[in-house]
Amino acid sequence: MSVDIEQLMISDGIDPRQYVTTPVFTGSVAFSAGAARALGLLVGYDPVPPNPYHGEVWGGSRPNRFSRRQKEGLAEGSCWYVKLDGVEIV
Repeated sequence: MSVDIEQLMISDGIDPRQYVTTPVFTGSVAFSAGAARALGLLVGYDPVPPNPYHGEVWGGSRPNRFSRRQKEGLAEGSCWYVKLDGVEIV
C-alpha cells in the first residue's frame, strides 16, 4: 500500500494536508507506522519519481496482500487526515 510520510514533508516545510490532496486525491486517512508494524506489516521509505515522500506498507509473508485482521486493524487504527464529507472509515 502506498503512503506518504508526513514527517518528511514537515521537515521540508511542506503542508502535508495540501500535498496529499493535490492534484487528484480529495481525502486521506492517517495511521502510525507503529500501528501497522503491530499488525505484522512492514513499513518503509520507498521514494518514487516524482514523489520523494512516498513510502510503502507491505504484508510480511504476502507482500501485496493483507490479511483480514490486518485490514481491520488498519481501519480501526486510522483516522481522517483530510476528511471526505459523508464518508465513514470502515
